[in-house]
Amino acid sequence: MAASRNLPPLLSVRSFEAAARHRSFTLAAEELAVTQGAVSLQVRKLESFLGRKLFVRLARKVELTPAGMQYYEACRRLLAELEHATGRLMSRDRGEVLIVNTLPTIGQLWLMPRLAAFSAAHRHIEVRVVSDIRPLDMQADGVDVAIRVGPLAGRRYARHLPGIDLTLVQRWDGICADPLFDDVLVPVMSRRLLAQGGPIDTLDELLTFPLIHTASRPHAWRDWLRALGASPPTQQSGLDYGHFYIALRAAQEHKGIALIPDVLLDGYPGASELVVPWRPAARLCSAGEYYVLTHAAASEREAVTIFREWVLREAALTRAAAMSPAHAQPQKESFVAAQAMS
Repeated sequence: MAASRNLPPLLSVRSFEAAARHRSFTLAAEELAVTQGAVSLQVRKLESFLGRKLFVRLARKVELTPAGMQYYEACRRLLAELEHATGRLMSRDRGEVLIVNTLPTIGQLWLMPRLAAFSAAHRHIEVRVVSDIRPLDMQADGVDVAIRVGPLAGRRYARHLPGIDLTLVQRWDGICADPLFDDVLVPVMSRRLLAQGGPIDTLDELLTFPLIHTASRPHAWRDWLRALGASPPTQQSGLDYGHFYIALRAAQEHKGIALIPDVLLDGYPGASELVVPWRPAARLCSAGEYYVLTHAAASEREAVTIFREWVLREAALTRAAAMSPAHAQPQKESFVAAQAMS
């Protein structure tokens, strides 16, 4: 007789993994389309099965115990591999499935508007886009291609350049990183706010407006200003938002000036209501770039090669458009346009 496997209930593992990833039973319940009580029950079943506490339940949140953190990492990898294998098996008759992991805003504003053209040209490739900001373990997470921003391992950057508080990948073994664009931060505000308080001819005048901060780049304003030889305002504006898309929305709603990677601007739906009111005399790149990442283990897959080459061509077109004279908007002309629209 075959020995029985000592495996936990899969439903309990799914509930635990979602709760651990979100650090919230409520958000896990929303993802799994069940009640918070159902998630809590499944987690208790798993803790009973293991004989170990996985969470510390606080007043308004939950935190993983050391045992819970260790178990979460194992569950995350196993579920990712299972999902990846399931998708491949289910799609064999339809074509190849490609899992593309991207940061939320570059995915929404740059990749997604272009993806329909790729799918139309390559109907045998089904692209599934997953958004995440965590450092990737591409094989363990079941990711075929990733679009990320950050410093390249082994590359030296000048100390004065604005930093990027993101890590490209957890492990570099077998990773191929092809550059897409420089990370160039530019100040962005609504045309109406500029008309009310402008024009802006100097950096000092720019700093009289409220500054919008982004949680994924908490030191962006500080580093950008220091690179320009200026000091951040002594008092923070208190306008903090989760990621660049929300920061752009706040700028569009006249709440202040956001500091945004310029590659994101053209794809933003409200771009016509925004303006870059001031730019440094010389182009200021951050200490890191946008890359398309692939793994050597997937390099022979035709779908990976096709998608990677397509992304590189699209990035080249984006860079060329950014360098064209028509793309630049002089500050004075922008201010006149802002007055006309106010």
